[in-house]
Formats: sequence, structure tokens, C-alpha cells
Amino acid sequence: MYSYVCAGLSALIRIRRITVKQGANILLALMQLNIGGAETHVVELAKELKRRGFNVIVTSNGGVYVKELEEAGIKHYSVPLQNKNPFNMIRASKRLASIIKKERIDIVHSHARIPSFILGKLHKKMKFPFVTTAHWVFTTKYGLKYITDWGEKTVAVSEDIKKYLMDNYKIPEGDICVTINGIDTERFSPYTDVSDVKAELDIKPDEYVIVYVSRLDESRSLVAKQYINIMPEIAEHVKNPRLIVVGGGDDFENVRHAAARVNGALGREAVTLTGPRTDINKLAALAKLFVGVSRAALEAMAAEKPVIIAGNEGYIGLFDESKLKTGIDTNFCCRGCAGSTGDLLLNDTLKFLSMTEEQQAELGRYGRELIKKKYSVARMTDDSIRVYDWALSKQDEILISGYYGFKNSGDDALLKAITDDLKKHIESPNIVVLSASPKETARAYRVKSINRLSPFAVYRHMKKAGMLISGGGTLIQDRTSTKSLWYYLAVIKAAKRMGLRVMLYSNGIGPLKREQNIRITKKILDEVDLITLRDKESLETLKRIGVSKPKMLLTADPALTLTVPDKAAGRRILFEAKVPDRRLLGISVRRWNTLGSDFESIMARVCDRAASEYGLYPVFLPMQASKDMGISKSIAGKMKEKSTVIENHQSVNDMLALVGSMDFCIGMRLHMLMYAAINSVPLIGIAYDPKINSFMKNMGQATCINADELTEERLFTMLEETIRDCVTIKDGLKRSYTLLEEKARRNGALAAELYKKGSVDI
Repeated sequence: MYSYVCAGLSALIRIRRITVKQGANILLALMQLNIGGAETHVVELAKELKRRGFNVIVTSNGGVYVKELEEAGIKHYSVPLQNKNPFNMIRASKRLASIIKKERIDIVHSHARIPSFILGKLHKKMKFPFVTTAHWVFTTKYGLKYITDWGEKTVAVSEDIKKYLMDNYKIPEGDICVTINGIDTERFSPYTDVSDVKAELDIKPDEYVIVYVSRLDESRSLVAKQYINIMPEIAEHVKNPRLIVVGGGDDFENVRHAAARVNGALGREAVTLTGPRTDINKLAALAKLFVGVSRAALEAMAAEKPVIIAGNEGYIGLFDESKLKTGIDTNFCCRGCAGSTGDLLLNDTLKFLSMTEEQQAELGRYGRELIKKKYSVARMTDDSIRVYDWALSKQDEILISGYYGFKNSGDDALLKAITDDLKKHIESPNIVVLSASPKETARAYRVKSINRLSPFAVYRHMKKAGMLISGGGTLIQDRTSTKSLWYYLAVIKAAKRMGLRVMLYSNGIGPLKREQNIRITKKILDEVDLITLRDKESLETLKRIGVSKPKMLLTADPALTLTVPDKAAGRRILFEAKVPDRRLLGISVRRWNTLGSDFESIMARVCDRAASEYGLYPVFLPMQASKDMGISKSIAGKMKEKSTVIENHQSVNDMLALVGSMDFCIGMRLHMLMYAAINSVPLIGIAYDPKINSFMKNMGQATCINADELTEERLFTMLEETIRDCVTIKDGLKRSYTLLEEKARRNGALAAELYKKGSVDI
């Protein structure tokens, strides 16, 4: 196995990271340049990139913002990118290919579904670096998912869009950068001169101006029509209200008819439709109150205007600090919020009108300060440039090798902990996991995943990787299998031959019994860059076999960094499994070749006594169903008292929550004991392997018994002592866990340092 994998993974010279340089030719593509959040985003990005010394070219079907771009010295090409007409798409493809060649484009950045689909096809032929920005969530029905291309790297303008991309298109988290809608706070300012707009729209001194800005397509115009309809009621509370509706689209005529009806009822021009315009900064500055969503709402905040955030996707309402989290989570688009209604709009408008002038002004000041701190054009542009660097780089991947994809909760916990730790220290790390079930691993952990036994896939990704992480867990041992040991060593050897940095990530080492295995292990591990170890015994094993060249450090198991879960998830699973509302004894057992023939009977009798004498209801928690379910059911079947076996495979978080719902635990599986320690649940270890003894010792717990020494009386006596001393045990677990968690967190920091610098300081 070792020689086979090494033969399949030959060496390559590492590729240097590339960054986009000033003067680079950047193509920004979108459908059109009429009024809209995505369109304004592109215009501001283009101007800022131009200011920073990049040569920016924009392609679209044209629109009102073309003039603004050209006045800024930015070239615009007209390309039919506005719809899915096949003939237009063919013409657009030819035109884009010609532009990319003529302008010698270095980076292509697309901002809509149709341009992205066309450019994605061209990217495969022309091999230019290709990134996209997701401004909205699109339907994936009717096969539309398959005419979508998100490029090599993707920018999402909010966290909920990032989640949408991962859920619907399976884009790895490391390929997505979350940005903001950057606002030019000099252009959008309370000090903007609006005299010409007042004159143009004949705004009278006694009129109370409310401004609404959005595209007036049928999918965007709901709030415009709702607000028009409540204008007569607003007129009962404020003198001469005037609603200015800015935008155009396929629902413009319906909006115009609604405005005409209200104007007729009020006997004056209470609603004015301007159509699409580019001087949104002046129109926003004109308002006493602004209504809209997304970028338009942020622009109004920059102009220091109080804002009601409402749109077709939902309703947030009159914006203040209490609405900030919802605003950020939905990119101020209201996705997932309650729907907008005329009553909601009227109530918030009347609430605003009832405020003092100072209270109204304070809302405006809060909004402007928020934009200046969090929503600058500079940050938006920085994010795009960083994504350009990612697209140009061919060496960003971090490979993770371990016992993954086998539905073992312990190893699942390790993978979750490692990926979470990396994400804390490296922004959007490009992680690729070697797994027995790549699709399941990719879906569960939001990473790329490849078949661990495909030399070609491993070789292909090693060419693009900068680092290999081997671990965690006890991978380097020959107690269960020499073949698995050789596999993990072969992956490490191949990675070093290809110039990757290699880290053993908080491994357990041993036992190593065969002389040949010890010799190969020593030779290969002496080549790695960094080894962190989860227990003192593992460090001593490495020293004993002669490993001396790598930097080595004693840390702790990565799973100890997992977040303590909400117990509600555990209670829900227990309720669904019909577990009674009693004190619970969690049991984790596994088959092992050194267990005595009476092991199951001993466990059954101990569980019966725990139930009858202490009222503890036994709940069996199989950590790896394929190996633990059979023995769990067998023990339950031998019991006289009732018990429950949790049969469905649980995620790491759910299993953590389940164990946290127990009152006491008896466990053979290391990570079940670790879950108990994280939750401060008093625990007893049954040591089938030295790693159980090591962990219990590190946690300061004497309640551990070797599997080959197990008797009913010894185990039940230990359980009685645990029940009696549970308060003291809980306190001790909390103290020990705090110390070990701090050590475990060093793993992620060291991995990030090795990845970024090529070496670590210990």
C-alpha cells in the first residue's frame, strides 16, 4: 500500500502565490446598468478600482449609469447580457471573447447569473482567472441551477447569501468571501446640494418629503404600491406629504396607475414617479424619511436619513440599533423576515412622525456612523482585490488526511474541530479533506473533499496545496492494522516529496510493535515540519522510536475546542426516541478483541442495578453505528430493566448535546468521554486502549478501569462513588477542561503559522 501510493504521487516544484498588480486589466460584467443595488455596487467598485490604479473595463447591455462610468474614465462595452435569449447569449459570448483578447484582461469579475454562465463557458476555453459576486438568491428550479456558474472564487454580499451558495450549489466555504455593499459617504451626505432637484420636482417649502428608491419590476415593486396606498392615511397626520418614487421596470405602469388614483383622491400631486435616475444621492438627501431595502437603504443612511427597511422579501421596519443584527444577517434585504404590509408601513411611519425632531435626527446620525464604520467602498474594494488574489493563486489548498467519512462521531468531532480552528486563524481557508465518503464530508463540513483512495485525485490536489494536516486521532499505530499505518505514512511522504508543509495535528501515537513499521515511521516522521501531540505518552513514544528532527509540542485533543452545545437539541432527540424524563446514564461501548466473553452480561447487570437502585435510565449512544450498534443492542437485550439505544447517526453537535443531556456516563469510546468532559458530566472510562487511560489521567479522573479487568462489582462500585461525589467531580472536570482546552487551541494557531510562514516558533 505504501509503495503503491508513493508511486502514484510524484514530486512537483511548488508554485508561488500570485497577487494582482496595479495596472492589471479587470473586466466587470453585469446584465445592465439601470437603477439597482447590484448595478450601483459595480459602478462604485469600478470607480474605486480605477482610483487605485487598475485599468477597469465594464460590459453590460447599457443603461443610465454608462455616462457616469465614462465620465470617470472607465471604458464600457455594450454586450447583450440582459436575458436568456439563446441568440443573444451566442452573440454575447463572441463579443466577450473578443473584448477579453483585445483588452488583454487579467481578471474577469461577473455580477449576474447570465454573464456568469457565459463567462464560465469562456473561462474553460480561455483559462482567464474568473470570479463572481452573488448579489441575490436565485431560484434553482426548472434546471436554472445548471445555467449558473460561480467562478473559481465567489464574493457574497451577505452571510445569508453565502449560506445559500453552500446549501444550493455546494460551494466550499473556503471559496466564498463575504463583503458589503460599499457606500461613498462623500457622495451620499447630508450636506448634498438638492436645490436643483427641488426646483425640478417642484418641491414646495411646506411639503413633507418621503423618498422610495427601487427597481419597479414586479419582483421588486410591492412596497412602492403599498406605500402609495397608505398616503391618504399619512396625510391625516402630517401636512402635505409628498412621496417621491424613484426607479423604472416592468411594473412601472401599475405603479403609475396606483399613484394617479391616490393623487386624484387627495386632489394634488402627493405621489411623484421620477423613473430611473442616477442622482440618487440628491434624491436621498431630499428626504425626511426614506423607504427601501439593500443598497438604497444604506445609501440613505449614509445621507443621514431615517430609514424604513421594507421590500418584496420581507420587512425589518424603522431602522435603529435594535434592528442591526437582522439587517446585517439579511444584507438589509429582509430575506426570511415577516412580509411587508401597508399596516406595518403605516405604523412605523406614524411612530416616526410622533418622535421629536432630535429623536428623528438621532436615527439619521446612527445610520451614517454605521455606514462610515462598516460599509465603506474601500472595504468592498479590498475584499474584491483579495478575491482576485485568491483566483490568481494556485497554492491555497490545505489538505487534511485522517479517518474521515466512516460515520465515526469521534473522528467527525476531530474534523469539525480542525476545520473550525483553521477558520478562526485563516480567513476562508481552502480546505480539502481526504475522505471515504467525499460527498457526505463536503456537505457536512462545507469543504472540498476527495476520495482518500484515489491517487490521481490526491496528486491533483497536492499540486495545488501548500500544506498537509495529518490527524487528529491515533493514525500512527499498528495495533489495528499495518495497512492503515502505511496509508497515512504514504500520504505524508508524498506531500513532502511535492514540497508541502506537513503537520501532525494533535495526534495520538502508538502502539507501534513491528520493527519494520517502527523503522518506516521514524524515517517519514523525521521529515515533517511540525508535530503536536494530545498526550504525554504519545510524545514519549516518538522519542523512544528516535523521531527527533521535527518541532514537537504537547497540546491536547482538538475536539476539546468544540463549542458547548445547546442542550435543547439533545432533549429533542431524546424526546423523539421516547426516552422517559428521568435521570440518565449514557453508555458508549464498542466491540474489541480483548473483551471477555461475559463483557455484555456484566454491562447489562450494571445497567440494571443503576436503574433499580439509583433510578438511572440507561441510554446507549453508538459513536460509530457500524461497530457499536450491534453490541449496544445486545447489552440492552440482556437487561431486565428498560433502556433505549439511539439508532440514528447523529451529527457532532447533536451527539455533544445528547451526551450533555446525560447525568452520568460510562464510555469506552474516547470522544464520548471527551463529550462528557466538555459538558462536565461525571464519567467512567473503560480502557480498551492506552489512550483512554491517558485522557482520564489528563482530566484528573481516577474513575477508569481496564477492559480486561472489568467485573460487575468493580464497575458498579465505581459508579456508586461517581454518583456520591458528582458535585466534586463536576468541579474537577471544569477545571481540567479549561486547562486542556487552552492547550488544544494552540493547534490551530500553530497550523496557521506554519501555513502562512512556512515555519513555527515554539
